[in-house]
Amino acid sequence: MKETSKSSIDYYILPNKIFCSAAGMWPIDEQSSTRSKVFAYSRLIFGLTAINSIFVPEIMAIASNWGDIKVLAGVGCVLTTLGQLMFKIVYLIARREETYKLYNEIRSLWDSSDDPRERQPYEQLAYKARICTIAFYISCMSNVISFSIAAAIDYFRIDYNISNAHTSRHLPFDVWYGTDVSASPKFEIAFVYQVISAMICAATISGLDASFMTTILHVSGQFKLINTWIRNIGTEINYQSNYLSKLEADLIKCIRHHQRVINVVNDVNNLLTPIIFIQILTSGIELCLSGYAVLENETAGADLLKFISYLISMGVQLLLWCWPGEILVQESQEIGHVIYINIPWYNLPPIYRRQLCIMIVRAQRNCNITALTFQTLSIHTLTTVFNTAASYFTLLRQMQ
Repeated sequence: MKETSKSSIDYYILPNKIFCSAAGMWPIDEQSSTRSKVFAYSRLIFGLTAINSIFVPEIMAIASNWGDIKVLAGVGCVLTTLGQLMFKIVYLIARREETYKLYNEIRSLWDSSDDPRERQPYEQLAYKARICTIAFYISCMSNVISFSIAAAIDYFRIDYNISNAHTSRHLPFDVWYGTDVSASPKFEIAFVYQVISAMICAATISGLDASFMTTILHVSGQFKLINTWIRNIGTEINYQSNYLSKLEADLIKCIRHHQRVINVVNDVNNLLTPIIFIQILTSGIELCLSGYAVLENETAGADLLKFISYLISMGVQLLLWCWPGEILVQESQEIGHVIYINIPWYNLPPIYRRQLCIMIVRAQRNCNITALTFQTLSIHTLTTVFNTAASYFTLLRQMQ
C-alpha cells in the first residue's frame, strides 16, 4: 500500500476513516465501484445490528428491574451512550447529502494554499485532531476491555459445583434477552457476541465524535491561514515600497476566503446543531449515572474500575466536543486583532482602509458552533454540563 503523504488531508483523517468504516458511516466516493458501495452498506447494516444487540436488551433490562437505582445507574449510563450513537447514525443517514457536501468542502479547503509555511498552522491543528482521534479510540476500547475483564474475572472465580455453578456469572453488559443465558454454551456465545458488538460500538462512537471534532478543527485552521496571510500582507507593506499594486489582490483573496470559511461554519452548524443538542442534553445524565455507579459501588474490584474507566471516557468525549468549539471562537476573533496590529492601515489609501474595517467588524462577531442557537460550544459549556450532572447526582441520592 502506498504511504500517504503528510501534506495530504488523507493522512490526517485516516484514523477517522478507519473507525467510521467499522459501521459503514464514512462518506462513499461517487466514483466507487458497485462492490465497494454494497460492502459499505453491508457494514452499515451489520453495525446497526451490533449496536441494537446491546441497546435493545439494555432497555429490557431497565424495564425488568424498574425501581432498582443501582441497575438504573449501571445500565443507564451505557444505554444513554448507545442512544446518542443511534441518533447520530440515523440522523447522518437521513442527511447524507449535506454530509457529503460538507466533507467535500473540507477537503477543498485543505488545498487553499500551496506554500508549506502557510499550511503549517492548519496542519498542526489537523495533527492534533489525528492524535485526539486515536486517543479517544483507545479510551473507548479501554471501556470494552475493562467491562470484559470484570465479567471474565467473575466467570473464572466460580467454584464449579452443583450448588453455585451459575450464581456469579454475568455478561460484560447487563442485559435481559427474555431467556436465561447463564448456562453453557449460551453464556459463552452471548459473552463473545457482546464483546464483538462493543468493539464495533467503540469504534463507531470514537469515529463519529472525533470526525465532528476534526471538522471543527479543520475549519479553525482556515482562520489561522487567513491570519497568516494578513501577517504576510503587513510584512510586505513595511518592507516593499511597490507592494500597493499587489495589495488589492491579496486583500480580495483574504476577504473571499474569510467569507467562504464563514459559510462553511454555517454549514457545520446546520448539520451538527441537532447532534450537539442531544449530546449536551444527555451528557449530564451520562456523567450522573456513571458517577453514581462509581460512588455507590460497594466493592473495590474490577466492577469499580470499569465504571471509573467509563466515567473518564465520558468526560473525554464531552471535552472532545467543547475544546474545538473554544478554538473556533478564538481563531475567528483573532482576525480582527491581527489586522489592527500587523497592518499599518493608517498609511493606506481610504479604499483599503474600508476593506480592512469591514473584516474587523465581521471578526468581532465570532464564529461558533451552537446547540439549537442557545448554547455555544466552549469550555464554559463543559463546566455547565458538569454542574448539571452534579445536580442530577444529588437528586438521585435523595431518591435513594
